[in-house]
Amino acid sequence: MTIPAINTEKLRKEFGSRAAVKGLTLQVEQGEVFGFLGPNGAGKTTSIKMMLGLVAPTSGGGSLLGAPIGDRAALARVGFLPEHFRFQEWLTANEFLELHGELLGMPAQDLNRRRNELLERVGLSEFRHKQLRTFSKGMLQRIGLAQALMNRPALVFLDGPTSGLDPVGRRLVRDIIHELREEGTSVFLNSHLLSEIEVTCNRVAFIKHGEVIRVMEMSALDMNISMLTIRASGLTPEIARA
Repeated sequence: MTIPAINTEKLRKEFGSRAAVKGLTLQVEQGEVFGFLGPNGAGKTTSIKMMLGLVAPTSGGGSLLGAPIGDRAALARVGFLPEHFRFQEWLTANEFLELHGELLGMPAQDLNRRRNELLERVGLSEFRHKQLRTFSKGMLQRIGLAQALMNRPALVFLDGPTSGLDPVGRRLVRDIIHELREEGTSVFLNSHLLSEIEVTCNRVAFIKHGEVIRVMEMSALDMNISMLTIRASGLTPEIARA
């Protein structure tokens, strides 16, 4: 049996009296593109931050790439594009990727080669000497994706990767996700857009109010069938039968 890329057991996060994540239990296989779908405020970003060791869980635990959550050696094999990023706007695109490559401890030759590959892949080669302060939101999203892939990660967390992108940019991100899957890279894709999940993922977890309510194969998701659950109280037997 292969070791799951992500394994969580009843991860819970409370902020005061409010539970942002009530008990996250899920498993993501190696080489899988896994969708994390739910409305804004459902606890998706907090869940990702717990998995990355950026936020301490109130209870529960888990592992990334076979190591306990927060293990530095495992995190060195992980890429992350946050939803709300704040990059160093005074750096050029070249300098920004060089900084992240150096933080990862990449050898200079490998760093330069990888930087050039990624700038080309995200369509920013001609802007390599431009400061990030001059970039549009979509361009910042693409340079952020490039930094998430600098270390050729075994696992990538993408938190709303198509936010702020035009249709061409969204297609570019989808193509990169497909390439990562073909290379055997695991991708954890957080979104509130079913259309984005539908075209990229193998499986999807539906999350609501900080809880996973269902995990299913995308092949089993029939967009022409709607399921509705109705809960009611105080019904007479006649009304219930009707």
